[in-house]
Amino acid sequence: MPGSIERSVAAEAIRTTLARYCRYVDSGNSDALSQLFYANSEYRPMAGRDSYRGPVGVRQFFVDLKAEFIAAMKAGGPVPPRLKHHLSLPDIEFISDTEASVETRFAVYSTIGLDHTGYYLDQLSPAEAGDWRFTYREICLDWVNPESALNALLA
Repeated sequence: MPGSIERSVAAEAIRTTLARYCRYVDSGNSDALSQLFYANSEYRPMAGRDSYRGPVGVRQFFVDLKAEFIAAMKAGGPVPPRLKHHLSLPDIEFISDTEASVETRFAVYSTIGLDHTGYYLDQLSPAEAGDWRFTYREICLDWVNPESALNALLA
């Protein structure tokens, strides 16, 4: 990726992938979400959780997460909230023409207000038609509101 125009186009495609991830998580569209990942990708959702592999693994994580929230709710825990993810500007570093390393801070809001914050550590590579997909995504939490339903899953 020799020129600055090509890098600018690639950076915009990466930002689009990051935004789509948040939109699909917020809407519960795990099928579309899973297509943002390569078959051999690794997804590390939170510290202390297993890694998931590829689109099938990413989809399975969200199936498992929903089941955990339902079980916690049935045990007297909080009702899972609707979430809205908000991203900072990503710090994109092109490792090569076919690999980018990205760190992006996020804040997630729910019915209680600010629900949790953290950052994503990503590796992405280009796909067909100029899209970029995840080869690696790790979610790192900095803070969780004491009232967040997420606490039921982190305990």
